[in-house]
Amino acid sequence: MLLYTLFFLYLCLLINGEQNPKVKISDGIVEGKILKTLEGREFQAYQGIPFAEPPVGKLRFSSPVPKKPWEGVLDATRPHTVCPQIDADKGTGEIDGKEDCLFLNVYKPTIHHENTDPLPVMVFFHGGGFHFGSGNSEYYGPETLLDRDIILVVTNYRLGLLGFLSTGDEVAPGNYGLKDQSLALKWINKNIRYFDGDPEKVTVFGNSAGATCSHLHMVSPLSKGLFHGVIAESGTLLNHWIVIPQYEAVTNVKKLAKELNCTINTSEEIVHCLRSFDPSTLISQEKIFMDWDGKPATSSFRPTIEPLSAHAFLPDTPENLLRTGNFQDVPVITGLNKDEGLIKTSVYLTKTELFEKLMKDFNKNIVQSLTLNHVHDPHSLSDKIKKFYLGEHKDITIKNGFSGITKIFTDIYFTKALDDAVKLHLNVSKKPMFIYLFAHESGGSFSQLSGTKELLGVSHADELMYLFPIGIRLFPHRKETESDKRITKLMTSMWANFAKTGNPTPYIDGIIKNKWEPVKSDKIEYYYIDSDVQEMRSEIRKEAMKFLRGLDLSPKNRRTKEEL
Repeated sequence: MLLYTLFFLYLCLLINGEQNPKVKISDGIVEGKILKTLEGREFQAYQGIPFAEPPVGKLRFSSPVPKKPWEGVLDATRPHTVCPQIDADKGTGEIDGKEDCLFLNVYKPTIHHENTDPLPVMVFFHGGGFHFGSGNSEYYGPETLLDRDIILVVTNYRLGLLGFLSTGDEVAPGNYGLKDQSLALKWINKNIRYFDGDPEKVTVFGNSAGATCSHLHMVSPLSKGLFHGVIAESGTLLNHWIVIPQYEAVTNVKKLAKELNCTINTSEEIVHCLRSFDPSTLISQEKIFMDWDGKPATSSFRPTIEPLSAHAFLPDTPENLLRTGNFQDVPVITGLNKDEGLIKTSVYLTKTELFEKLMKDFNKNIVQSLTLNHVHDPHSLSDKIKKFYLGEHKDITIKNGFSGITKIFTDIYFTKALDDAVKLHLNVSKKPMFIYLFAHESGGSFSQLSGTKELLGVSHADELMYLFPIGIRLFPHRKETESDKRITKLMTSMWANFAKTGNPTPYIDGIIKNKWEPVKSDKIEYYYIDSDVQEMRSEIRKEAMKFLRGLDLSPKNRRTKEEL
């Protein structure tokens, strides 16, 4: 009887194994698995497909190398490791991940009939300030988006100093994480047809740092011709915190090398020394770059302008590349959440001592938190910001100052860059740009990750809960309402429509109530998104915008290259 039972179980496993879908691509055969969306639609998941050789040894601080073909069948039924980073979930400073992390996930609807047109492809780049995050399915799975007729690809890319360290020259030029993304796009261009995808309909999209990455691909020669639309959620290529000045990048690598007792006479010596350390040792040293509040405003290792070469992802500033016509002109969606700054300020409600510390030396601390150390006159700038947002109050408390501080982070970090991007787009692009303001409040918010139980507004990243299952993972006790379900259908429909047609509202139906028009002027015509209201409006934060347009956030005059 026991032998019979074991034999029966073996047959079941064998049969189930045979049911797993397999796809032959240019590099070999991949085996995935069949899952279902939240609405019960069947899809195929291929997780952990390598698109590059492990970036270890001499490939650390270098451009990625395409993965060599493999023999046999690659098991793509489970996610692979994240790229090395401080584990943001645990909050203990523990280092997670491995350098062999350049994998991507492909999700496609199960198609039960032939002669179907290839599906549009959406490629997601995760956020995380360039120093944490991953493309794994627990956060960025397809259970929502694949209720629409698209193929979803989510990829890892190198982070932090392993992804963006630069010596300011050809020895270690930087932007390896962005080059990983470009290589992933080349992989998609070559292989997505094997998954019934259309390589001529590829939309790149992302949130926060992932949004800026998506937008940056428009101006990179490495990504030219590999995509056909951009969705940048809460971030553009003109956000002042994206590109680190080259002199600052070089200063940071020197500081890191000294901390690890490396000699710093030449770039070669520094890179050789840093390659000798394990990833955990290197990542743990990022603590020397923390802000006054013990957290990085954004990574001290982030995109930078590279020396001119055939391998440069960013050969000039994004603004210059746009102004001179050196960009791929494609349709764009970009926008904001109503209360972006809550992601930064909600912690002040649970740790009031941090708010008091901020206000004790406001001019210094706010400039650092806003990543504005590089501007011409940071002291004068912080005075202007304080007067506009906090008024003439001599004694700023959490009660009378919280709203103003939140608006500072919303506007300086996000709103101003949106305004700059719209004005420049109108001058240089012939393709439509669609602007949105996301205003739907739910039973969960990213602002609550700081420990507050209050629902304070619509924080940075809150829109992700209606595109991915990330809300289920982060807020397991959140109860989805009917309005949440309507917003999910609305957001996924508009994003998928854009991927298919370049227009988020090509038709009006029971889900999409009003047409979304592209921006036409510097009044910033935008689509207001809430569960019960979707309509065109203009002039996002009108008075704040007038103030922001008078601010000079350009870098102070420094050499663009510093010899090591």
